[in-house]
Amino acid sequence: MTSIRKILSALVVGFSVVSPHAEAAFPTIALKAVCLQQIHSPTTIAYAPDGSGRVFVCDQLGKIYIIQGGMLLPTPFLNIASPSNTLPADRGPGPVLALNTGYSERGLLGLAFHPGFANPLSPGYRKFYVNYTKSYVPGSPDFDPAAAGVGDPVNCVTVIAEFQVSPTDPNVALPGSERRLLRYTQPQSNHNGGQVEFGPDGYLYIGAGDGGGSNDNNAGHAGGSTLLPTNNLGNGQDKTRFLGKILRIDPLDPDGAGPLTYGIPPSNPFVGAGGGVKEEIYSYGMRNPWRFSFDKRPGGTNRLFCGDVGQGRIEEINLIVAGGNYGWHYKEGHEFPTFSSGAPTNPMPDPGNGPYIAPIASYAHPGVTTTSPVLPQLGLSVTGGFVYRGPAIPAMQGKYVFGDYGSTAGASDGRVMGLEEDAPGGGVFTLTQAIPIFGLANPIVNQRILCLGEDESGEIYIGMKTNAGVLALDGGLPAGGIYKIVPIQNVSKPIVAAKDNTIFSDTVPVLPTTGYPSDALGFLYAGRTGTNHGPYLRRALISFDIASQIPAGAVVQSAQLNLRLTKLGPASFGQPMTLHRLTETWGEGFSMNPNDVGTGAQATVGDATWASRFFGTAAWTTLGGTFNATATATSAVAFPTTTFASNAQMVSDVQTWVNSPASNAGWILRGNETLDETAVQISSVQKGPTPPTLQVSYLASAPPTHFESWLATNFPANRIGQYVDPSADFAGDGVSSLVKYAYAFPPFIPLPPEAGIQGVLTTLGANDIFTYTFPRDPLATDLTYEFQSTEDLVTWSTITTSIGGAVSSGPAFVEENGSDILYVTVREIFPSPAKRFVRLRITRTQ
Repeated sequence: MTSIRKILSALVVGFSVVSPHAEAAFPTIALKAVCLQQIHSPTTIAYAPDGSGRVFVCDQLGKIYIIQGGMLLPTPFLNIASPSNTLPADRGPGPVLALNTGYSERGLLGLAFHPGFANPLSPGYRKFYVNYTKSYVPGSPDFDPAAAGVGDPVNCVTVIAEFQVSPTDPNVALPGSERRLLRYTQPQSNHNGGQVEFGPDGYLYIGAGDGGGSNDNNAGHAGGSTLLPTNNLGNGQDKTRFLGKILRIDPLDPDGAGPLTYGIPPSNPFVGAGGGVKEEIYSYGMRNPWRFSFDKRPGGTNRLFCGDVGQGRIEEINLIVAGGNYGWHYKEGHEFPTFSSGAPTNPMPDPGNGPYIAPIASYAHPGVTTTSPVLPQLGLSVTGGFVYRGPAIPAMQGKYVFGDYGSTAGASDGRVMGLEEDAPGGGVFTLTQAIPIFGLANPIVNQRILCLGEDESGEIYIGMKTNAGVLALDGGLPAGGIYKIVPIQNVSKPIVAAKDNTIFSDTVPVLPTTGYPSDALGFLYAGRTGTNHGPYLRRALISFDIASQIPAGAVVQSAQLNLRLTKLGPASFGQPMTLHRLTETWGEGFSMNPNDVGTGAQATVGDATWASRFFGTAAWTTLGGTFNATATATSAVAFPTTTFASNAQMVSDVQTWVNSPASNAGWILRGNETLDETAVQISSVQKGPTPPTLQVSYLASAPPTHFESWLATNFPANRIGQYVDPSADFAGDGVSSLVKYAYAFPPFIPLPPEAGIQGVLTTLGANDIFTYTFPRDPLATDLTYEFQSTEDLVTWSTITTSIGGAVSSGPAFVEENGSDILYVTVREIFPSPAKRFVRLRITRTQ
């Protein structure tokens, strides 16, 4: 599997007001995998407004999952999947209709939490709402003749329902609490819309597609299968039908008893219109408003952005206003659609129902070149998004991020795009056709974009899928994935050489044995000696462990090498030194000249010498080291520091080592090898004040959290975001995995007795002093430690609390450095004689 994957003050009439050729100033983003291979088809990503930080994901088959603490909880928050699904793991009690491995637009499509969800005084307390489709059973109460034409075909029924959360477990909903608010039939299987979202006014907005088929003129569509000028409304234009609209209701039960199940806001634009007009309608002329969102966070405009999926030519983003007509089926985007199936006229006749509100952005399908104006060919099915108002990426503030299911690169390659308003409130937007994604192509190969969503802090997530079928698997596992948009990091860090050595051209060894000298543990030398000793050449070998210091996928921006010189030859100052990339690996043994005179010592096994890459094992292809003839960098000898400034080749060398660690043989340093007395002595890893240091600046996506790294190390077979029970005792020693994490200890190894809480009792005068020590991993900043004591095992008092590594309460809290962890000492004083029981309560806060 691919690891990866306001409302306007006036109606805008006419052509699209997007600037299609300009590129907006979107920052480069990164996509962080949050949950992979555990969800089939993510259709909605939402949050509960309760401060919990939980992320809720709708799986199209009929399940809602919770992502908490970076893991997908294994028990669904709500399971209303069909009992008829093929695999037992995909089944539930219903009522969502059965789905299979084929493509479908039906299922569990929307989720929204009431704004008063966390307020016990609110009538919306613990209430949430879903949009799903169920099978139609003739004669059942799910058929509302007023919601469709008499005699219309019925493929399925859309249900808007209310559920409640368990009063004892916030991670479990009550399936039996379902209260069905609104039901309307769908004549075909597609174009179901599906979004439910609370607006800043506290009302519930519902996206309803035109009912399916093509052209909005099939059976079950106003006007039927004809397109006569006198009867060609289609569902999108027929205000006596729910289909092809955005609806607005007050979802709370008006009287607590039937038959009323919801209220109609009196400010809805068609209240009192009569003639069978649905008063629930907020806007109309929509084809398939798959995803929409409000810009309702602090700093937002409260405007409603909607991605309306086009038919054969154009995709569009609209700003939705009360009573607005967005043109379908007389307009597809900004133009009159050309219909081919059953149309007596071509193009579609417009009976003058306008004015029609033009989209704020539109783009064409692959191969569509005849639009006017000509639009960029970007995708096949728009996936509406969100205006970014999160704190993590300031450069993206106020910009609208959205996607497309499949791009010009193929129906399987999703595209991430953006809109930026040219002037606040002006209604003119610049389209960014592909937001730059760090380390990935955009469109994203083999990732269909199904939805975008937000967490409670305003950060944006993308739900993707590697194949088209709802329950189709990828490598035997669910094909869906949840990714978070995160900032890239510009990191600058010094990297100290991992190993170094000097090779000498001297053929007469220092010690009475054969071979060339080496000096693995001594100073480094480079240049040419004088005639009193030679003259001979010295070359320094330097290697940096790039793979462990720079993450895979990083993009190197600069690289500068700093060398600390400790001695200069009489003619060395100002002489050129060159750095060359080695093409063969070499060794660092244990040779060392104890006198530091630059003549080397007898090579030991594995050492690099003038002739050998590894003394006694492998020879250089070329005497004196095998390296690129063209220098990577050149510098003049300076004291005390000689610097090889960053250049394109330095960056290229380091980038190559990031991309291909096996090719990293390091550099060889050469002085002026034609002039006597130019040799210099340089600090090495083992000798001198400062070792060779490479200062590297690079771009990288956010590194894994400490907890994510702990999981990856200890549970390498787990999928990303797979749940690990914090209370599980994997070693059978009575210690939970969370405590092992807090102690920086592997979960599968028994914890030694001395690694737990250690207590000492001291009696001083009339008081007993209890002193306790326990370990704490200082890198586990997502933990809260509460050290508590009791006399009766019933009432516990907290002595001290540490949150994220900082003491927030408690007078006696001391930390001492250990080898890998901190040791925390807590003191408690009680009158003698006293008995105490203590415990350390650990919880993850992220």
